[in-house]
Amino acid sequence: MASNQDGSNEPIPQGEESEDPSLVFKFANAEFEKVSRITARKHCIAFYEAKNKSLKALLMGVKKINITTDMGKSSHQIAEYMVITGHFINSKWKLQKRVLSFVKVPPLRRGVDVTDAIFKCLQLWRIENKIFSIYMDNATYNDVCIRNLKNTLARNTNLVLGGQLFHVRCCAHILNLLVQHGLSQIKGIIENVRESIKYVNHSDSRLKTFCDIVKKMGVKERKLVVDCPTR
Repeated sequence: MASNQDGSNEPIPQGEESEDPSLVFKFANAEFEKVSRITARKHCIAFYEAKNKSLKALLMGVKKINITTDMGKSSHQIAEYMVITGHFINSKWKLQKRVLSFVKVPPLRRGVDVTDAIFKCLQLWRIENKIFSIYMDNATYNDVCIRNLKNTLARNTNLVLGGQLFHVRCCAHILNLLVQHGLSQIKGIIENVRESIKYVNHSDSRLKTFCDIVKKMGVKERKLVVDCPTR
């Protein structure tokens, strides 16, 4: 029997127990206080603004900063996003990394659109005159972006070595392109392995049969995981 708020054991009328879900939390933790969505929103915004102000103050003392950008697509959405990260050395000679922007990219994803998104981010954090280099994937639109961004920044600041070190191509992406080209020679075999793993994992009975065969063969048991093409 559920107790009322006054502690008595009088039965609660049907349908009234679920009117206030916070009673469950209050029962588990006496110090629990119900917070409205408006209050929670205010707290989140206040926390964001405090961190934003703190990061701006930190970046003011930075002389040079490196930027990395990467594109990603949500598995639940069609939209693509670009994350911009800043890397720099603080006053104690410690390497720091901060996410500066997470922005939705226009559908066409042209070089000029990427340039605009990056430059707006740099202006927002007031670091457009502190850029040492930018690391980007090897894509045609990125080449256009770098060319436009380099010309824009060169108007108000002197780039290191005249901009020779401004664009750094992503080594991991280059390595991945090499590996993918090599794996393309055995594309059919890889596809068969992928489909076999999906087939076995799709059913508990198939997975059990597969594990039984593995034990009989004396092979070390391993998890069947589908590979990630970008890793």
